[in-house]
Amino acid sequence: MNNITLEKQLTPRLVMSILAIGLLGFSDIMLETALNVSFPVLMKRFNISSNSVQWLTSGVILLTSIVVVLSPWLKKRFTNRSQFIVATIISLIGVLIDATSNNFNLILFGRLLQGIGGGVGMPLMYNVIFEQVPENRRGTMVGLGSLIISFAPALGPAFGGYLTQNYGWHMVFWVVLPIQLGSLILGWFTIKQVAEVTHEKLDWVGWLLLSSFFVSGIFMIERFSTHGLLNLLSLLLIVIMCISLVSYVIWGNKISHPLISPAIFRFKTFSLSVMASFITQVTNLTFNYTIPMVLQIVLVKNSQVAGLTLLPGALGYAIMAIISGRLYDRFSPKVPIYTGIVLMVFGTIMMAILPIGVFNMMVSFMFVQLGAGFWFGNNMTHAISHVPTQYHSAGNSIFSATNNYSAAVGIALAAGIMTICQNKGSYITGTQFATSLVFRLDIALIFIASLLSLSALRVVTQRH
Repeated sequence: MNNITLEKQLTPRLVMSILAIGLLGFSDIMLETALNVSFPVLMKRFNISSNSVQWLTSGVILLTSIVVVLSPWLKKRFTNRSQFIVATIISLIGVLIDATSNNFNLILFGRLLQGIGGGVGMPLMYNVIFEQVPENRRGTMVGLGSLIISFAPALGPAFGGYLTQNYGWHMVFWVVLPIQLGSLILGWFTIKQVAEVTHEKLDWVGWLLLSSFFVSGIFMIERFSTHGLLNLLSLLLIVIMCISLVSYVIWGNKISHPLISPAIFRFKTFSLSVMASFITQVTNLTFNYTIPMVLQIVLVKNSQVAGLTLLPGALGYAIMAIISGRLYDRFSPKVPIYTGIVLMVFGTIMMAILPIGVFNMMVSFMFVQLGAGFWFGNNMTHAISHVPTQYHSAGNSIFSATNNYSAAVGIALAAGIMTICQNKGSYITGTQFATSLVFRLDIALIFIASLLSLSALRVVTQRH
């Protein structure tokens, strides 16, 4: 009984361990958002298209998603500390490669290594929170974890733009290096193990089926956005994607220890919340990709201005993440989730209807991000708290994979629309038209996500 009590105490060591794991996620996401504003520079440097350069982000996110689904098995098979150390070292190797390379393929390889590290680290932080933090402090600690990670998109665009403009894009990786080293040292001394480690075998079949689903899905989006749906390869990828998903559901219900139990989707609150999270993240990443592009190509601003335009919104997200977590613990999930939905819808509509300009985009994006800060962490906490304890690890893994995968879908979708429009007529006019098209699409997406989120809250209310 004493051991259980100790496990559920919010000690300084536990907070430091969450901070250490969060810093790993922080550095990986900061690289992602810092590079986004450097895409036009990299396109010129390596003579590549916007559809090619986006793989530095979406390719990494895709690999992260494939690794994230291993999280439930990794949690049972290895200690928290060993997972963290290996993930950080792999990510560090990738950062070193990118900091010293001038070859696009080698840079992409280094980024993929960072994706592997991020794929282990992201769900690990939430596993530690849901496993070791008392339930009445869970919303606050999820908010703290989200705060740490969300400072990355707050600092990334502005910092990446400044470094790229004044010192070159390589410096982005050199700055991240000491952050990951500090994270490694802090985690080495603070991360502890509570749950018993077992020697459960990996569900290789399930992992391959899920990986096939993720890979075919992202290539389908990329192919669809550049060549349309009515071509053989696009249709083939859709078939592979559907067969992989259906096969996994059949397989997962058949075996005793699936990688991620499909049974978790029987809980409507969880299913609806995951779908809402997926669509909202797609919308979010289309903004993160499109705004720097249109500012630099159409308005002829430098990467530093593009990054600073995203900064107020990203800072708002970071601050709201911790404030909304406390609202969740003190009142109910309705308060932060309703607030988040209203702000995200309002900001998305503003983005679509206001003329393209630095100030208009900065204010609109700020409203979207303030809403996202209220909504994202609390949506996940609410969903996972309403499934049995044995599904918590699977729930964390699904949310992490969903958020990463949807980010790749969002970037690929925006990049595909951008490439199609840029190739038809004037490069500048095409970029401006693509931006307008993406923002209008985002209105439809955010309304769908809002309805799903409200339905998830309604299911719990009706049950009580």
